Amino acid sequence: MTVASRRAALTDRVVGSVTVAAGVVYSAFLATPLLGARLDPGRSYVSELAALDQPHSAVFRTVDAVVGLVVVLAGGHVVRRGRVAAVRGAGVALALFGVATLLDVAAPMTCAPSADAPCAAAEASRSALAFGVHEVSSLLANAAAIGAVGLLAVARSRDRGADQPASPLEGTLLVGLALIASSGLVVVLEETVGLGLDAVVGWVQRVQVLTLSAVLVTIGLVIVAGSRWSRR
Repeated sequence: MTVASRRAALTDRVVGSVTVAAGVVYSAFLATPLLGARLDPGRSYVSELAALDQPHSAVFRTVDAVVGLVVVLAGGHVVRRGRVAAVRGAGVALALFGVATLLDVAAPMTCAPSADAPCAAAEASRSALAFGVHEVSSLLANAAAIGAVGLLAVARSRDRGADQPASPLEGTLLVGLALIASSGLVVVLEETVGLGLDAVVGWVQRVQVLTLSAVLVTIGLVIVAGSRWSRR
Protein backbone atom coordinates (compact mmCIF):
# COMPACT_ATOMS: atom_id res chain seq x y z
CA MET A 1 0.00 0.00 0.00
CA THR A 2 1.39 3.39 -0.99
CA VAL A 3 1.70 6.38 1.32
CA ALA A 4 -1.22 8.03 -0.52
CA SER A 5 -3.36 4.92 -0.06
CA ARG A 6 -2.57 4.71 3.64
CA ARG A 7 -3.40 8.38 4.03
CA ALA A 8 -6.70 7.90 2.17
CA ALA A 9 -7.58 4.90 4.34
CA LEU A 10 -6.81 6.90 7.48
CA THR A 11 -9.04 9.74 6.25
CA ASP A 12 -11.84 7.24 5.61
CA ARG A 13 -11.51 5.92 9.15
CA VAL A 14 -11.48 9.38 10.74
CA VAL A 15 -14.42 10.77 8.75
CA GLY A 16 -16.36 7.53 9.15
CA SER A 17 -15.78 7.39 12.91
CA VAL A 18 -16.89 11.00 13.36
CA THR A 19 -20.01 10.25 11.31
CA VAL A 20 -20.78 7.26 13.52
CA ALA A 21 -20.47 9.52 16.57
CA ALA A 22 -22.77 12.10 14.94
CA GLY A 23 -25.33 9.38 14.31
CA VAL A 24 -25.30 8.43 17.99
CA VAL A 25 -25.55 12.06 19.10
CA TYR A 26 -28.45 12.69 16.70
CA SER A 27 -30.64 10.56 18.99
CA ALA A 28 -30.05 12.97 21.89
CA PHE A 29 -33.80 13.35 22.37
CA LEU A 30 -33.65 10.03 24.25
CA ALA A 31 -32.04 11.96 27.11
CA THR A 32 -35.05 14.27 27.57
CA PRO A 33 -36.32 12.44 30.70
CA LEU A 34 -32.96 13.16 32.35
CA LEU A 35 -33.34 16.86 31.48
CA GLY A 36 -36.84 17.06 32.89
CA ALA A 37 -38.48 17.93 29.57
CA ARG A 38 -42.24 18.23 29.93
CA LEU A 39 -43.32 17.79 26.31
CA ASP A 40 -45.66 14.87 25.61
CA PRO A 41 -43.60 12.50 23.41
CA GLY A 42 -46.75 11.30 21.67
CA ARG A 43 -48.01 14.73 20.66
CA SER A 44 -44.80 16.74 20.29
CA TYR A 45 -42.32 16.79 17.44
CA VAL A 46 -38.65 16.28 18.25
CA SER A 47 -37.93 19.74 16.79
CA GLU A 48 -40.11 21.26 19.53
CA LEU A 49 -37.34 20.41 22.00
CA ALA A 50 -35.26 23.07 20.24
CA ALA A 51 -38.06 25.68 20.25
CA LEU A 52 -36.96 28.98 21.72
CA ASP A 53 -39.44 28.75 24.62
CA GLN A 54 -38.12 25.39 25.84
CA PRO A 55 -35.70 25.25 28.80
CA HIS A 56 -33.01 23.13 27.12
CA SER A 57 -33.43 24.36 23.56
CA ALA A 58 -29.81 25.53 23.31
CA VAL A 59 -28.60 21.99 24.05
CA PHE A 60 -30.63 20.47 21.22
CA ARG A 61 -29.76 23.24 18.76
CA THR A 62 -26.08 22.70 19.56
CA VAL A 63 -26.44 18.96 18.97
CA ASP A 64 -28.12 19.58 15.61
CA ALA A 65 -25.45 22.11 14.63
CA VAL A 66 -22.64 19.68 15.36
CA VAL A 67 -24.40 16.83 13.54
CA GLY A 68 -25.16 19.07 10.57
CA LEU A 69 -21.54 20.17 10.22
CA VAL A 70 -20.24 16.60 10.50
CA VAL A 71 -22.72 15.33 7.92
CA VAL A 72 -21.80 18.10 5.47
CA LEU A 73 -18.15 17.08 5.93
CA ALA A 74 -19.01 13.41 5.43
CA GLY A 75 -21.06 14.17 2.34
CA GLY A 76 -18.21 16.15 0.80
CA HIS A 77 -15.81 13.32 1.59
CA VAL A 78 -18.07 10.77 -0.10
CA VAL A 79 -18.42 12.98 -3.19
CA ARG A 80 -14.66 13.40 -3.42
CA ARG A 81 -13.83 9.74 -2.85
CA GLY A 82 -16.74 7.97 -4.53
CA ARG A 83 -15.75 5.97 -7.58
CA VAL A 84 -19.26 5.47 -9.00
CA ALA A 85 -22.04 7.96 -9.74
CA ALA A 86 -24.48 6.45 -7.21
CA VAL A 87 -22.01 6.89 -4.36
CA ARG A 88 -21.17 10.45 -5.36
CA GLY A 89 -24.89 11.20 -5.61
CA ALA A 90 -25.35 9.78 -2.12
CA GLY A 91 -22.61 12.14 -0.93
CA VAL A 92 -24.44 15.14 -2.42
CA ALA A 93 -27.70 14.05 -0.77
CA LEU A 94 -25.91 13.49 2.54
CA ALA A 95 -24.43 17.00 2.38
CA LEU A 96 -27.89 18.43 1.65
CA PHE A 97 -29.21 16.62 4.72
CA GLY A 98 -26.49 18.31 6.76
CA VAL A 99 -27.29 21.72 5.26
CA ALA A 100 -31.01 21.24 6.01
CA THR A 101 -30.17 20.32 9.60
CA LEU A 102 -28.13 23.52 9.91
CA LEU A 103 -31.07 25.50 8.50
CA ASP A 104 -33.24 23.98 11.23
CA VAL A 105 -30.77 25.32 13.77
CA ALA A 106 -30.75 28.77 12.13
CA ALA A 107 -34.57 28.94 12.01
CA PRO A 108 -35.85 27.17 15.15
CA MET A 109 -39.48 27.10 16.15
CA THR A 110 -40.37 30.05 18.36
CA CYS A 111 -42.66 27.97 20.55
CA ALA A 112 -43.79 24.38 21.10
CA PRO A 113 -47.35 23.97 19.72
CA SER A 114 -48.01 20.78 21.67
CA ALA A 115 -47.45 22.59 24.98
CA ASP A 116 -48.71 26.09 24.19
CA ALA A 117 -52.35 26.71 23.20
CA PRO A 118 -51.79 30.13 21.53
CA CYS A 119 -48.83 28.66 19.61
CA ALA A 120 -50.96 25.70 18.50
CA ALA A 121 -53.76 28.05 17.41
CA ALA A 122 -51.31 30.08 15.33
CA GLU A 123 -50.01 26.90 13.70
CA ALA A 124 -53.54 25.65 12.99
CA SER A 125 -54.57 28.95 11.40
CA ARG A 126 -51.89 28.75 8.74
CA SER A 127 -52.63 27.58 5.25
CA ALA A 128 -51.22 24.18 4.29
CA LEU A 129 -49.08 26.04 1.74
CA ALA A 130 -47.81 28.62 4.20
CA PHE A 131 -44.50 26.91 4.95
CA GLY A 132 -41.72 28.68 6.77
CA VAL A 133 -37.98 28.08 6.67
CA HIS A 134 -38.21 25.42 9.37
CA GLU A 135 -40.85 23.39 7.53
CA VAL A 136 -38.99 23.65 4.21
CA SER A 137 -35.70 22.59 5.81
CA SER A 138 -37.42 19.63 7.47
CA LEU A 139 -38.86 18.49 4.14
CA LEU A 140 -35.46 18.92 2.50
CA ALA A 141 -33.78 16.91 5.26
CA ASN A 142 -36.23 14.04 4.80
CA ALA A 143 -35.90 14.00 1.02
CA ALA A 144 -32.10 14.22 1.20
CA ALA A 145 -31.88 11.41 3.76
CA ILE A 146 -34.06 9.17 1.58
CA GLY A 147 -31.91 10.00 -1.45
CA ALA A 148 -28.63 9.32 0.35
CA VAL A 149 -29.78 5.99 1.78
CA GLY A 150 -31.34 4.84 -1.49
CA LEU A 151 -28.29 5.66 -3.58
CA LEU A 152 -25.89 4.01 -1.13
CA ALA A 153 -28.07 0.89 -1.02
CA VAL A 154 -28.07 0.76 -4.82
CA ALA A 155 -24.29 1.24 -4.97
CA ARG A 156 -23.60 -1.50 -2.43
CA SER A 157 -26.01 -3.87 -4.17
CA ARG A 158 -24.23 -3.37 -7.50
CA ASP A 159 -20.83 -3.65 -5.86
CA ARG A 160 -21.43 -7.05 -4.28
CA GLY A 161 -22.86 -8.64 -7.45
CA ALA A 162 -26.02 -10.66 -7.97
CA ASP A 163 -24.49 -13.93 -6.73
CA GLN A 164 -23.42 -12.60 -3.31
CA PRO A 165 -25.70 -12.25 -0.26
CA ALA A 166 -26.59 -8.82 1.07
CA SER A 167 -24.36 -7.56 3.86
CA PRO A 168 -25.72 -6.43 7.26
CA LEU A 169 -24.87 -2.83 6.30
CA GLU A 170 -26.85 -3.10 3.09
CA GLY A 171 -29.78 -4.62 4.97
CA THR A 172 -29.70 -1.77 7.49
CA LEU A 173 -29.72 0.79 4.68
CA LEU A 174 -32.72 -0.85 2.99
CA VAL A 175 -34.73 -1.14 6.22
CA GLY A 176 -33.75 2.43 7.09
CA LEU A 177 -34.91 3.63 3.68
CA ALA A 178 -38.34 2.10 4.19
CA LEU A 179 -38.74 3.45 7.73
CA ILE A 180 -37.55 6.97 6.88
CA ALA A 181 -39.80 7.18 3.82
CA SER A 182 -42.92 5.78 5.50
CA SER A 183 -42.64 7.66 8.79
CA GLY A 184 -41.64 10.86 6.98
CA LEU A 185 -44.71 10.61 4.76
CA VAL A 186 -46.97 10.19 7.80
CA VAL A 187 -45.44 13.23 9.51
CA VAL A 188 -45.68 15.43 6.40
CA LEU A 189 -49.31 14.46 5.79
CA GLU A 190 -50.19 15.07 9.43
CA GLU A 191 -48.59 18.52 9.27
CA THR A 192 -50.23 19.52 5.98
CA VAL A 193 -53.64 17.90 5.61
CA GLY A 194 -54.12 16.24 9.01
CA LEU A 195 -54.64 12.52 9.52
CA GLY A 196 -56.10 12.66 13.02
CA LEU A 197 -52.89 11.21 14.45
CA ASP A 198 -52.02 14.13 16.71
CA ALA A 199 -51.87 11.82 19.76
CA VAL A 200 -49.22 9.54 18.24
CA VAL A 201 -47.44 11.57 15.54
CA GLY A 202 -44.66 12.36 18.01
CA TRP A 203 -43.90 8.66 18.38
CA VAL A 204 -43.89 8.25 14.60
CA GLN A 205 -41.37 11.05 14.23
CA ARG A 206 -39.22 9.66 17.01
CA VAL A 207 -39.05 6.36 15.13
CA GLN A 208 -37.96 8.36 12.10
CA VAL A 209 -35.23 10.22 14.01
CA LEU A 210 -33.95 7.00 15.57
CA THR A 211 -33.86 5.46 12.10
CA LEU A 212 -31.90 8.45 10.80
CA SER A 213 -29.48 8.00 13.70
CA ALA A 214 -29.01 4.33 12.81
CA VAL A 215 -28.57 5.21 9.15
CA LEU A 216 -25.91 7.83 9.94
CA VAL A 217 -24.07 5.25 12.02
CA THR A 218 -24.34 2.79 9.12
CA ILE A 219 -23.09 5.36 6.60
CA GLY A 220 -20.18 6.08 8.93
CA LEU A 221 -19.32 2.39 8.96
CA VAL A 222 -19.55 2.30 5.16
CA ILE A 223 -17.10 5.22 5.00
CA VAL A 224 -14.72 3.47 7.42
CA ALA A 225 -14.75 0.42 5.13
CA GLY A 226 -14.35 2.70 2.12
CA SER A 227 -12.05 0.48 0.08
CA ARG A 228 -15.00 -1.03 -1.80
CA TRP A 229 -16.57 2.27 -2.89
CA SER A 230 -13.84 4.90 -2.85
CA ARG A 231 -11.04 5.93 -5.13
CA ARG A 232 -7.53 4.91 -4.11
